[in-house]
Amino acid sequence: MRLNTFLKKYNFDILVLAILIIMTLISKFILVGSILSYKKSTIIIVILWFIIFKLFQSLSNQYWFSLAITLSLNILLLISDILKIKLRQEAVVPSDLLMLKNIVNITDMVKPIYLIVGIGTILVLIISAIFLTKIVGNINNLTKIKRVFWILIFILVFGSSFFWNHPNLPFEEINRLIGNDPVFWNQAIGVRQNGPLLQFLNNVDVKTMDKQSNYSKEEMIALTKKYHDIASKYNQTRKNDISKQNIVFNLSESFADPRRVPGISISSNPIPLIDSIKSDTTSGLMMSSGYGGGTANMEYMTLTGLATCNFAPTMSMPYTQLVPHQKYVHTFIDSFNYSIAIHPFTSEFYNRRANYKKVGFNKFFYLGNKKDEIKHKKIIGDNQYQSDDTAYENLIDQLNMNHNGQFINLITIQNHLPYDKIYKKHFYRAKVSHGTDKGEVENYAMGIHYSDKAVNNAIQKINKMKKPITLVFYGDHLPGIYKNNMKKDGLVMHETDYFIYSNKAARKQGAIRLRKHTNYVAPNNFIAMTLEQTNSKVTPYQALLTKVWHDLPAFSVDSTGTSTKPQFVNEKGKKVSFNSLSRKQKSLWHDYVLVQYDLTAGKNYLKNTGMMKNVK
Repeated sequence: MRLNTFLKKYNFDILVLAILIIMTLISKFILVGSILSYKKSTIIIVILWFIIFKLFQSLSNQYWFSLAITLSLNILLLISDILKIKLRQEAVVPSDLLMLKNIVNITDMVKPIYLIVGIGTILVLIISAIFLTKIVGNINNLTKIKRVFWILIFILVFGSSFFWNHPNLPFEEINRLIGNDPVFWNQAIGVRQNGPLLQFLNNVDVKTMDKQSNYSKEEMIALTKKYHDIASKYNQTRKNDISKQNIVFNLSESFADPRRVPGISISSNPIPLIDSIKSDTTSGLMMSSGYGGGTANMEYMTLTGLATCNFAPTMSMPYTQLVPHQKYVHTFIDSFNYSIAIHPFTSEFYNRRANYKKVGFNKFFYLGNKKDEIKHKKIIGDNQYQSDDTAYENLIDQLNMNHNGQFINLITIQNHLPYDKIYKKHFYRAKVSHGTDKGEVENYAMGIHYSDKAVNNAIQKINKMKKPITLVFYGDHLPGIYKNNMKKDGLVMHETDYFIYSNKAARKQGAIRLRKHTNYVAPNNFIAMTLEQTNSKVTPYQALLTKVWHDLPAFSVDSTGTSTKPQFVNEKGKKVSFNSLSRKQKSLWHDYVLVQYDLTAGKNYLKNTGMMKNVK
């Protein structure tokens, strides 16, 4: 009798739990291929979704609509994680919510079948909720006290996620007991183990960096003096002022030679002109800290000289998680009197419009900006994005308009995903393996073929200009179309192309081709490399960056996704362990990490020590 009474009293809550269990098991099967794995986390996931359902029911007094909304959120989060893992090997994290402001552009990147399935399923749920409300009636067995109770439970449980990663709190032990391992070093694995919701909550409590040993104001003053002396030595042989140069940092979206990817072959070279440029100037391979995505992280590193591999694992996107909250952000543009950014796309991705304003760009040219508008618009084939021709024509306009020194941050968009049937006419034929889609590789190859021509045309025009111009060209990451195993091929899957080209006018002023420490570099090396190539004087901070570039191997996040520790790659393209570094190298590394800590998570002592100022 008691069981019957219980079942009768809570039958609709039991129905919700049953549905949520089924949904969670389906998610497990889709993500892992098994419904029996990670049993502890399965129970926690069901409980979390049930609390969400109770929140909506408490707020709305609508049983069926609360269930429909809960299931809709479940489906949306699942599909979002599936897509993000497929394209970027990453999980959906809280900072991604800022991207919802640009939902139209996001959906344009997704294959229609995913949108049809997602929207169709949600519509079915809403219609079902309307139907059941009319037929069965609204189920409301929550008193005011119970409604307050469930709202408080939601606040306590979900609010606690803001402290899950804090040291010296009981949450670490609780997570161990419930089988929740965040796996920050590989968020895709974290999603498979913990499910989309629990992994999302694991990333709410964001730490910038661990506090460094011997960090203090006195230590920062000592470091400033140390690198002031080094800067003075560098500057004895350098003649130019970087502020009087025209420097272009050109992030080329998803640009990387597909012929390097194991198991991929292309019928002919899609980038012969860029290969020719690379053969005549500073060039090599850049170690990307992303695959299939992470554009803003590479951009952040080029502008700041800092490395994302030094951040805490939860600091996955400094552009959205860190920069908006910083009082002081030092970037390369501080060395110039005038700076602009050009991106023939929306301004909202990665919070660029706000971030560019914060770091001091004078102008930002983007689609939809009526004041500083993108001109020369051109789309190739069925591509939805502006061509690289568009980007470079706008670059040439700005170089012609300003007769003094300037910094230009140029980001292309042409080769952004998706790569499905973009170009009706393409003359590249690919052989693939590992389950990679042949058509996507061929369309991608055609895209970088157009980039090849556009870049070469821009170089030809830049070379004719009488002002000193140096262009740093780099691919931010490989496109997320290759299905290779990261543990086996991870290193090559994170190698993109780069070159640093100085025109005739710059060479007349002393710009040179760099021949050392160029085979393998990282985005955070480009500031130091540009200053050395243009024979420009350095600040103490830039002297530190120069020492880091000269004396340390290139470093990035672990390309295999099996560790949170930085990965070091030498000039021969081989991984080297931190323990194999010399004492001087380890000391230099500690200096660099200390400086990054002060600038991002510390007290910003360096702002007032003279570290960022020109050496007199």
